[in-house]
Amino acid sequence: SFKMKTSVAIQCIVLLACMALCTSLFIPRCRCLKTRKFVRVPITEVKVDEPRPHCNRREVIVTLKDGREQCLDPESKFTKELLKKL
Repeated sequence: SFKMKTSVAIQCIVLLACMALCTSLFIPRCRCLKTRKFVRVPITEVKVDEPRPHCNRREVIVTLKDGREQCLDPESKFTKELLKKL
């Protein structure tokens, strides 16, 4: 009986740990952890995410010709000029 209670307790702890880990993986947050002032590679797409409940800042994400995504500083001169052209 003690062995069974211990086993059930361990299973509950493991289940709670898994739930906590899975939940933390899906918490919405800002996409841009760091930004660049400009990029030299040709840009194929520009996406602007305005502030939202889970991210309180404007994010400018560009897709480069080689397929990589880069976050631009929305306050940089390069980014402001780029957004004027859209």
